[in-house]
Amino acid sequence: MSEPNQNENLNANEQQVFDAPQEAAAEAVENVAAPEAAAAGSVPMQDFVNQAAAPVQDAYGQQAYQVPNPNAQYGYAAPAPAQGVVAPKQKSVAGILGILLGALGIHKFYLGYTVPGLIMLLVTILTLGFGGIVMEIIGLIEGIMYLTMDDTQFYNTYVAGKKEWF
Repeated sequence: MSEPNQNENLNANEQQVFDAPQEAAAEAVENVAAPEAAAAGSVPMQDFVNQAAAPVQDAYGQQAYQVPNPNAQYGYAAPAPAQGVVAPKQKSVAGILGILLGALGIHKFYLGYTVPGLIMLLVTILTLGFGGIVMEIIGLIEGIMYLTMDDTQFYNTYVAGKKEWF
């Protein structure tokens, strides 16, 4: 007497779960063996590749292991910067540059005001330092103003408003 086949002992649901991967593997072999038939047939090879990346469950309902995507971003995204607020470092650096190097207009260059920075620099150089006294007083006043303003007011006045002088 012959032993019953393993497939004969499975009920209908188990048989479907057991046959599904075998059928997909058979289709894959057919698609590889005859690519022109796959292009004209029911399941293109590219679709089979995409299906292989989808989660697959085994006979016990457990999800199969998937290789992690190396291009995926993990963790939390960096928070978006607040609108209308400048980092205190930028404000404080501009203030310190205005106080220490105000005669040369370095604080103007730091804030992106090229023309006022050049004016202050050229007045100081071309007057052999005598005009630098006036430019240093302007730089000192602006530096103190930068440091005493709050961040939002500094941003609105000098970064967004582009106010070049005082």
